[in-house]
Amino acid sequence: MKVRTLILMMIAGMIFSASVFAQDDFTVNMSTYTEFYNQKNYKDAYPTWKWCFDNCDDKVAEKTTKNVFIQGPTILENVIATREGDAREAAIDTLLLIYDKRIRLYGQEGTYLGSKAIMLNKYRPQNYVEVYDMLARTFEVAGNSTAYGVLKLYMVVALNRYNKEEISKEVMVNTYSAISDALAEQLEKETKEDKKAKIADAASAVEELFVNSSAADCKSIIDVFSPKFEADPTNVELAKKIVNLLRKGNSDECKLSDLYMRAAILMYESEKNASMAVRSYGSESESSAENKSSISSAAHAIGQAYFKRGESAKAEQYYSEAISLEEDGSKKADMYYELGLLYFTSMNNYAKARQAARNALSADPNCGKAYMLIGKVYAAGGKDCGESAFEKKCLYWLVVDQFQKAKNVDPSLASDANQLIARYSEHFPSQQDAFWVDVKEGQSITIGCWINETTTARFIK
Repeated sequence: MKVRTLILMMIAGMIFSASVFAQDDFTVNMSTYTEFYNQKNYKDAYPTWKWCFDNCDDKVAEKTTKNVFIQGPTILENVIATREGDAREAAIDTLLLIYDKRIRLYGQEGTYLGSKAIMLNKYRPQNYVEVYDMLARTFEVAGNSTAYGVLKLYMVVALNRYNKEEISKEVMVNTYSAISDALAEQLEKETKEDKKAKIADAASAVEELFVNSSAADCKSIIDVFSPKFEADPTNVELAKKIVNLLRKGNSDECKLSDLYMRAAILMYESEKNASMAVRSYGSESESSAENKSSISSAAHAIGQAYFKRGESAKAEQYYSEAISLEEDGSKKADMYYELGLLYFTSMNNYAKARQAARNALSADPNCGKAYMLIGKVYAAGGKDCGESAFEKKCLYWLVVDQFQKAKNVDPSLASDANQLIARYSEHFPSQQDAFWVDVKEGQSITIGCWINETTTARFIK
């Protein structure tokens, strides 16, 4: 028993001594490579760093060797830059192994697996499938806290696989949606301005990549986001994303879809209610006018969409709301003009069309297209004004007056206005027609019925 005890004590002593020596070796080698590292002499730092890295599984050293993993990538990248062939590949292997070992010793897979993916993509881009799998795993583990640089690369690699037809359009759209959500959350939470700017740049790059890809077609976006919006129809942030995506479509298919309309209306109502709450508490800021203009633009866009969809009553509602909020005369005039077009082309309400055009002119006296609209309204809706053939022809004096006013206030309309003047002047009464009703050139004539406006007699040449 005494012999056995003695042997065990000897073995324990040897293990202890080895541990002490190992710790001493770590201290010496770390001190050596650190000195070279601080001098940015990475070539000479490498051998002793490599010894520390190879031996850092020792539990005695575990708590004192994190710098091996922190400083290792810088050393390895500089070594890689000086090597070629197999030696370079071996250095790359060591670089990638840093992240595996760090995860095994210290955890934090959601951080360091993403870093490994970035390095693998940098030095072996042909391994993009492996990079993709690493990035997907990183996002699975870290979720919305995944580093913005990792998320941006995830988008790039996913699009690469999509373009090679290795992942489906649905997977691509869902990947974009998840990445975009994560970046939006980070942007909202970040307080440091420099980092916030970098996150914003990453978010912008991700959106640009997606929007310019073939995955971003209306059908795919609608198919992916419709169920999400159905499940969460009051989610304003989701609505903003849907609207932004569908607005980038090249056709009305996107902006006239039911999904777009519902999302746009939710955005508008949310912004309007928030603005009303601010005003009700008497805390309007200097930017309130700009805010009202933004809300007006949102209502205007909805009105335009309903106009194109042929839903006149809803279009009228949103045009009216947009006009009531807009304070800029030129923008208000444009809205009144479009409302006049709605009354004219979709509702056949000539009196309302003229009134809307007149309101446009009140907001902006140089709105020549409003005069053009009135002229067309008179030509289409005034044919029944007048009892005799002569009186019906008198209407065209008034029609031509409007086109003349249009080019006077807006010379850019001169070409179109002159064509219409020439066309409708052909319908003027002749002097012979006027002789029988005792009307002389230059005489003031009032056109009756709903028009009730005065013009000057002229005759066809």
